[in-house]
Amino acid sequence: MPGGLPPAAAPDVAERPVCKSYAELATERAERKAKSKAHHRPARKAAPPTAEATEGEDCPTGPAVWLLDALRVYEEQEAQAKAERAKVFVKERVQRQPLPRLEELLDLEPFRPKRGRGAGTAGARALAVRLYELSRIFLAARLYLYGKDGQPPKQVVMHLCAELLARSLGICDNTLREWTAQLQAAGYLYARAHFTTATLDGQQVTAIDGMLYAVRLAPGHTARLKYRDYKRQYRNLDMDRAAGRTAHNAIQNAAKRFEEAQIAACVVDDENFIEGSPDPIGQMQAELLEQLRRWAVIPGNITTQNPLKPDPALIDADEAERLLNGVQDVVFLLLTLLEAHKSKRAALVGIMGAALARDLKDTHSRLYYCKVIWQAWQAEIEGRDGLQTLAAELQRLEVDRREWKGLRRPAALLAARLRAA
Repeated sequence: MPGGLPPAAAPDVAERPVCKSYAELATERAERKAKSKAHHRPARKAAPPTAEATEGEDCPTGPAVWLLDALRVYEEQEAQAKAERAKVFVKERVQRQPLPRLEELLDLEPFRPKRGRGAGTAGARALAVRLYELSRIFLAARLYLYGKDGQPPKQVVMHLCAELLARSLGICDNTLREWTAQLQAAGYLYARAHFTTATLDGQQVTAIDGMLYAVRLAPGHTARLKYRDYKRQYRNLDMDRAAGRTAHNAIQNAAKRFEEAQIAACVVDDENFIEGSPDPIGQMQAELLEQLRRWAVIPGNITTQNPLKPDPALIDADEAERLLNGVQDVVFLLLTLLEAHKSKRAALVGIMGAALARDLKDTHSRLYYCKVIWQAWQAEIEGRDGLQTLAAELQRLEVDRREWKGLRRPAALLAARLRAA
């Protein structure tokens, strides 16, 4: 082989691959990735130009017509459903089941005395009738005790004053205890004393603030008291004593007016009445019965002598705030509007309106409460029970304030009830 020529490569020897640069490898990787099926996307066709929707057709940029129609139908159905629910609610309120008659709850004939000094009198029947009347008044201020089906509760638990109950019936305390035991044996009622704490000589002591009476309102039910009835606080004894709202004061005031009526009627002996003369004893019992009715709605709700009655125009704001402590005092004063002179009526309305606004924490609405009182007085002189209706709503609100712990806006609740009344 000539020495000048380079040796030829053997045909079976493979050529070495040429090393590629990093840039070339990256380019090939990008090309393979672009050709991969997972990343291949067909070209999108150009969207045709949008045409303006004519009336009755769907607009691409706005809500569809079928959606608007569906919403309109839904709103109509919802309004109709609300109207139906309102009708049902009113119907349920109108169809609230009445209470059973007393004859259905208790056989009264065995309680009538057949012999002795009480022969021919009502006996324990009088107590049953009185408690049944108070139960109706108590339940009228607490409509929430009715069931969802309009059925009344099987029993009510009232906080009453035994002394007022006995005096309103014209009997002594011993007779009241005997009658209570007879009715309790029949299962018509269950009575026990209620204890609370009071301040005496700077110390906290246990005292009796009234009696608890459980009265049945369903035939066959046995009245009973539960633990929660004993545990509940019905009145603030210290505040009631400070304000003079006690049964002792009520009985003393009634006895004083009884003596004045005797002197006015020239009656020396209680048994010697001429025909047609007033009955001071009957007037005293009627006054105590009215006090007892107020107590049944709100425990401790005793009427005291009203210092605003002579001349309310002479009472300044500070003294009125001291004399009128809350809603209860306003309830007592409402009927005095009929007796007040026209020159003093406006001052009396202003004092009562300010007392309501102050007690309900709604001082900026004093004129509203004055307007409500004026409207009630106007309805009363027109022959409607305006003042009585307002007094009933105020008493109902006071009950809710005591028993409804989560009530945050009592003024708004009163306004809503007055609009519905």
